[in-house]
Amino acid sequence: MTRHRIVVALAALAFTLTIGGLAPRPAQAVSFVDKQVQASALLIQHYIDAYGQAQRFAYPTAKMVKKSGGLTAPIWPANPWTGKIMAPGKVRGTYTYTLLNEGRSYRLVAHLSKGNYKLTGGMPKWFRTERDTASTQNALLLQRYVQAYAAAHAGSYPAPAEVTPAAFGGYVWPKNPWTSADMVATSALGDFSYAGGGTSYSLKVQLTTGWSAAFGPTGVSRVLAGVR
Repeated sequence: MTRHRIVVALAALAFTLTIGGLAPRPAQAVSFVDKQVQASALLIQHYIDAYGQAQRFAYPTAKMVKKSGGLTAPIWPANPWTGKIMAPGKVRGTYTYTLLNEGRSYRLVAHLSKGNYKLTGGMPKWFRTERDTASTQNALLLQRYVQAYAAAHAGSYPAPAEVTPAAFGGYVWPKNPWTSADMVATSALGDFSYAGGGTSYSLKVQLTTGWSAAFGPTGVSRVLAGVR
């Protein structure tokens, strides 16, 4: 063999070995029984999502995510490894369900013979934006009521105990967009916080991102840090 042919042959061998080393290795196949577990998890997720949509994207508690736990579930899947009803647990054929973000999202993990199958769900962004916008508009309406109160009381703003539907009986009180009940002074989504009275006040509303910036006597939204 000539020197030229030897060089060409070695180059071809090196290229073949390089390609072989870079080629992806086939992923470990999921067993047929584990695929059944995955399908069962997807069915349970369907029941969870249906409940969440009917409850304005407030998802079920862990106690509800099981057979006869309160979800609308015509057929509850079985654990293909045991033949019994699929239930919460940490062994193969069972699942772990966890509520997140104050019940506005969740994680569902099905346990396979090797590894886990993870599913997640939650309130869509458009819904959060819609509810936050409605909550902010409600706060602006409350601000108008507070300003009107001050105009009728020689410029003195109401005390926190006076910012209630009963005290403002002549006004249509805004509804919490999450519960459809009257907005009240709590830290729940869609409710408000009011502080001050007399010469100044601070009004905020609870959004999905936390408390809003404060609304104050100037008639515009701003943070009132340092205002006395």
